[in-house]
Amino acid sequence: MKHRSMKQRLRTILLFLAAILTSPVGVLADDAKSYDARLESYANNVTLDGSTALLWLLTIALGAVCVGVLFINSKRTHLD
Repeated sequence: MKHRSMKQRLRTILLFLAAILTSPVGVLADDAKSYDARLESYANNVTLDGSTALLWLLTIALGAVCVGVLFINSKRTHLD
């Protein structure tokens, strides 16, 4: 029992150290250049023509799922 507990503690410590040591790598790898038309002194505003219909359909579908949860039978258990 003591040996198993020691393995678990060592695994936890190693995972914690790995998380701490690899976190700066993500920050250093973020060297992407951002392209901003305002800073490049472009005169014209560029916009994309399109509609928001797909966004509305997604919102309605997710709303139906959320409201549908309200009508679940609460007397039913996992043993059915």
